[in-house]
Amino acid sequence: MKKGKFITLEGSEGAGKTTALNVIKNILDVWQVNYICTREPGGEATAEKIRDILLHSEHLHAKTELLLMFAARNEHLENVIKPNLAQGTWVISDRFVDASYAYQGGGRELGFEPIKWLDDFIVGNTQADL
Repeated sequence: MKKGKFITLEGSEGAGKTTALNVIKNILDVWQVNYICTREPGGEATAEKIRDILLHSEHLHAKTELLLMFAARNEHLENVIKPNLAQGTWVISDRFVDASYAYQGGGRELGFEPIKWLDDFIVGNTQADL
């Protein structure tokens, strides 16, 4: 069985991710490609609980935020993304690792080294195709 493709949509609020998602969905529907749409943080039961912590906790330390993001990402990868790709289903994710480089690395001033290490450790070879 052919492995599915992994597409991630990155951008700030209002950048057009939803518009891009709808265009991609229309194309995949025409091509009759099986796909799922998901999001980060979240996209899986445990990851959604972590998302709630991230969105509703005041004064999270930047390092805690980063580690929670990657904890949610690991659950998402292992329980949703990887199994679907292995079955030949395309996965379209509203945000992925690039968001951590922007939000935690740049915005929260953690730099890129800790994110690169976590990216290698958690994500490994499961990088986006587009």
